[in-house]
Amino acid sequence: MPSGRSAGSAPARKTSKRWLGALAAAVVVIVAVGAAAFFYLSRDGGENSPEAQIRTSVTSFTEALASGDLATLRSSSCGDLATYYRDIPDAEFADVHRVAVEQGNVPVMEGIDAVQITGDTAIAQIIAYTEANPNERSPRTFDLRLEDETWKVC
Repeated sequence: MPSGRSAGSAPARKTSKRWLGALAAAVVVIVAVGAAAFFYLSRDGGENSPEAQIRTSVTSFTEALASGDLATLRSSSCGDLATYYRDIPDAEFADVHRVAVEQGNVPVMEGIDAVQITGDTAIAQIIAYTEANPNERSPRTFDLRLEDETWKVC
């Protein structure tokens, strides 16, 4: 049984790329959910209402995800998502984003089913699909948290 490391590095690299692709696809879904939340919430209040603020934050986040704008993703996220965007190298994120776009894994938001705000947290539930599987619609949850008077996607 060979014990060389070079033989094991190729599958590890493939697994890493697949994991990054799956993570990028998840991020894209979150962006799509945010865009739906924005449009739904824009109908439910004034420009300074929490719903309008959430809509603006989600829209900014989803547009950044769709375009691969890592700086905006870093500034508009919180929790584990913020940690991911902070720690991923720019070039690695660009590769993950490129693969997600090429594979049609960037989510498309069909609409928002519900939005609930509880204190400094909010949840938006949307229906989304990907270009790779346009007939497979599924509910997705978009979590937000109010940090320093700004709603961020977690």
